[in-house]
Amino acid sequence: MNYSLLRQTIDLLEEYEQFEQPADILDFAYWLVGKYSTETKESISYPSQRKNSETTDSPLAIKNFRQETRFLEYVARIARYHEFYVRKALQDLDINTRLEFLFLQTVESSDLVKKTDLINIHLLEYTTGMDTIHRLIKKEFIKEVQSTEDKRVKLLAITERGKEVLEQTSKRILEENEMFFLAINNRWKKMTPLLEEIDSFHHKIYQNHNNKPFAEISNLMDSLKYLSQ
Repeated sequence: MNYSLLRQTIDLLEEYEQFEQPADILDFAYWLVGKYSTETKESISYPSQRKNSETTDSPLAIKNFRQETRFLEYVARIARYHEFYVRKALQDLDINTRLEFLFLQTVESSDLVKKTDLINIHLLEYTTGMDTIHRLIKKEFIKEVQSTEDKRVKLLAITERGKEVLEQTSKRILEENEMFFLAINNRWKKMTPLLEEIDSFHHKIYQNHNNKPFAEISNLMDSLKYLSQ
């Protein structure tokens, strides 16, 4: 068995799953062709996504969901549009994913940060977070330094090369942000305080109770609902 090819496939699947949920073998294949055709500058004709009743009718299906589900699904879809545009904006830079940008930006603003803290800040699975950290270290955008308080602990710091790349990437991200809302009414600004409130509430639950089963978290939510009334 070609284990090196298998490892490469697993790495690519992890990269794909950062943007596309849930993972689908056919859509993964389309994404893979698109990724390498972009990198090699070849012109390859392939469907941008599978065309079937499930994909073409999905907006209509969402409208039939319960109101709570509709709200959450639209938030998730908007996030995926954002990921899509970011990949387009960064495809010719040394950093080409939103996650790598966020990690590098957080390390730069934190001066020194633990790996686990960096992963937790962005609500990621440990393996996904570590893979991203290892890629940034390999590219020499961040480096490990020994803690002055505890010699057993290694912290992350941004390199000079990392600062240069972050400056370039930040300009592209700003352009993407402005483009995203360019043709949209400014009413979206009214939603920001509400989304911040929802994020703040669930962030505390996630950080303090993420290892508990669903039933316990559900009971906790039930006991907390009176605080918002």
